[in-house]
Amino acid sequence: MEFIVNGSRRDLTALEVSARLRGHTPDRIFEYSVDIDGQTWPVKQAFGIAVGLPHSDFTSQVARRQLRRLGYRTDSVQSASAILPISSAGGSRTFDASLLGEAGSVSATTSFTWLYAGGVILDGEGWPVFPPLPQEPGLYRFTFLPLDSSGRGTVYIGESVSLARRSRDYRNAKSDRSSQRTSRRIHKELVRHLSVGGEVHFSIATDVILGIDGDPVDLRWKSARRLAENAAVLLAQLDGEENVLNVDADVASAQLVASDDVKQTDK
Repeated sequence: MEFIVNGSRRDLTALEVSARLRGHTPDRIFEYSVDIDGQTWPVKQAFGIAVGLPHSDFTSQVARRQLRRLGYRTDSVQSASAILPISSAGGSRTFDASLLGEAGSVSATTSFTWLYAGGVILDGEGWPVFPPLPQEPGLYRFTFLPLDSSGRGTVYIGESVSLARRSRDYRNAKSDRSSQRTSRRIHKELVRHLSVGGEVHFSIATDVILGIDGDPVDLRWKSARRLAENAAVLLAQLDGEENVLNVDADVASAQLVASDDVKQTDK
């Protein structure tokens, strides 16, 4: 039977699974098990040995699916040994990672291509004007080209159930009475940058692939749009080539705490 695991094509038979497991001892089973030749194995251990891959290269779902295709039965188990002991004394307890058992795994690969929709400009009254956009869900990215010779630009990445409607939100957020704080903030950044001769490019993505060989995901689901958006924002932050306007609440909070600690130390 042929299948693909973590981008690599594999060919495996039930006889090969049995042969490769000989000489190995089953680990403790926390959630999913598979019966092979009368012996019960954790699905990830059995599949990992059979295909010669570390557990990090595939999920429990992948292991169960391929083992079932080979004719093996997999089960979900409740292991009493996997339950953490509860202190009778109450109060806080010291966390011990070694007591944690596997309760499932997630592997998500998302990919898409940014398509340049056009530039954002200011009209005669100082309001942002966007290029024509579709009335469909997708992702969008503002790219603020650098104003100096540093070559360091700025980006903002977002998602919306309607790209055309989202552009209208940014255009109409001129008043501070708007309830959309993000729209007001980006509106002001657009006006500030464009009013001094800067350029802003606007790109969109309406087709997102989930999985290495997956199909397009339905972007009407907010969870799908947020997954792709967060992936793009994280990559931009890790790349460090451009300033990122997206606010990371956890990082901002940590920086604020660190700043307050420094101020108290200085005192």
